[in-house]
Amino acid sequence: MSERKALDYGQVELIPGIVCDGYILDDNTSVLSERGTADLLGMNHMTLNIMAGNWPPIFLKSFTDNDYIMAGNLVEVSAPKSRYYGRKIIVYTALDIETIIRAYATAFVKKGLRKNQLHIGERAVTLLITLVRTALDTAIKQACGFSPNIQETAQKYYKDAVRVLKEMGLRCSVPGC
Repeated sequence: MSERKALDYGQVELIPGIVCDGYILDDNTSVLSERGTADLLGMNHMTLNIMAGNWPPIFLKSFTDNDYIMAGNLVEVSAPKSRYYGRKIIVYTALDIETIIRAYATAFVKKGLRKNQLHIGERAVTLLITLVRTALDTAIKQACGFSPNIQETAQKYYKDAVRVLKEMGLRCSVPGC
């Protein structure tokens, strides 16, 4: 398999204050940088790197599809607007990110996380709520002829989801919310 190239670059801000490097690869795959993925999930990027090579980790085995193989993908950045232009970076696909979110959210709901992992599970649940509402809102607006700002919509629904989780007695893992 030939090495993928990241041709297009943009900054993704689904959570207010958490800006992630997003790319479109030469095969039209949507990805986030390793650091962006870790920031989005609220975890240390080295933890993500270790976890990707050993997916699923033991504590998530019962909460995910054990046949799914996840690993960070090394790509060459050809997107001129990226600060990593000309370098190779590790990226994660939207499917990888969704798999991690789903596993942590399920483990969180079923009380399968250790105390030092609860913030990741909470973030995963918040992201699920946010992204479902964003997708529905966006699809309806596009069907009606509007061009919604998806990042702005996601940020709005993230704040709503955080409020709901706080009302349930949970704490927010993002500073300032």
